[in-house]
Amino acid sequence: MAGGRQRRRRRRRRKARQSAATATHISSLGEDLLLEIFLRLPSLATLVRAACTCPAWRNAVASSPAFRRRFRALHPAPLLGLFADITDNHIRMPLPIFAPADGSDIDPDVLAAIRGGDFGLTSLQQEPGNDAAPEPRRWSVVYCRDAGHLLLADWDAGPVLAVVNPLSRRRLINNIALPYEAMAAWRRGYLTFLRNVHWLSSSSNDDEDDPMAFRLVWLCHDESRVRAAVFSSDTWDWRVFPWAEDVEARAPPPFDEDDTEWLHPGTQGDGGIVCWRVRKQERVLALNAETMEFSVWELPPPCLQMEGWHSGSFGVVVGETEHGEPCIVRDTAAFGIDVLMRGVDGDGGAEKWLVDNGIHYWHVDALFDNSGRQEQDLLGVKDGFLYLATAERWSCRSG
Repeated sequence: MAGGRQRRRRRRRRKARQSAATATHISSLGEDLLLEIFLRLPSLATLVRAACTCPAWRNAVASSPAFRRRFRALHPAPLLGLFADITDNHIRMPLPIFAPADGSDIDPDVLAAIRGGDFGLTSLQQEPGNDAAPEPRRWSVVYCRDAGHLLLADWDAGPVLAVVNPLSRRRLINNIALPYEAMAAWRRGYLTFLRNVHWLSSSSNDDEDDPMAFRLVWLCHDESRVRAAVFSSDTWDWRVFPWAEDVEARAPPPFDEDDTEWLHPGTQGDGGIVCWRVRKQERVLALNAETMEFSVWELPPPCLQMEGWHSGSFGVVVGETEHGEPCIVRDTAAFGIDVLMRGVDGDGGAEKWLVDNGIHYWHVDALFDNSGRQEQDLLGVKDGFLYLATAERWSCRSG
């Protein structure tokens, strides 16, 4: 009897120890607690390794779009480097070059991704379906997305567009022809096609379901009107919209027989707004890519302006602050760079673009450490960072 009771007690103690061990094992964590722990991992690469530890963890990450959005918000994509178009004696080189970011403080996983990728864009050297192309294409960078997709254009042959992912070493999209004939229909006088195309995500969740779901926006203008065309990855075709008839009244282009382009190349933010500055004016033509409606933004004149200066700002780009608020950054010639935010002035009334007095003028000479002003471009604003380029080097300024 006594021996039987002892054996039963030993079995109960053994089961209790096994239950306690099971309860405290990491595999017993609830999904909510597990995902909270995963949010604290330092990078996407570490998340992938952790999720692949067991099927349950992999399913927890794969089945939660909300978690993946939170992780991306907390861990923005690192800067791998910069692509640049190179011109030699006024002849564009066949492929852009890639300049890696400074490797001294880059995560080892990022360095491994760069070494294993195709940042020389060799996939573009193989012409699909034509092994003996008469002349090599000359590709230039049009747009780059956080997911690593690079949109390029060959404006001389066709022109055509292509999409590659240097990280996957694959050419994802073959040549997309631009709808020149449809865009040119019913024009008035001369016709100008802008040499830039804008990539817009098709999903409000940053392409959660399909990372390659996208739209492309392309613009042309005649003497006084503008016209947009949109390419959709869903239909794999262009939709050409009617001419916007009332743009001339809202932003009359200056007449110049020697210059038929009255719009600067466009810039875009993350909110689905694409903007083009009207040449020689402090006005911006804005396109809402969701409604496909045009509007004109009146910009205040620079606080300091040379007498007789009628050419407007050297450069205007639209983007978002680090808090997601829309902003405009412009280069006001000799008086530095200023930032404009939406607000209401002291007289009240309608909301308008106002110079942010809390941000001091930035002088390009000081940014680039030289005494003479270089020819420079404002490239864009993203997450509160302004990107500039000169003929000699690139720069980034936080705002």
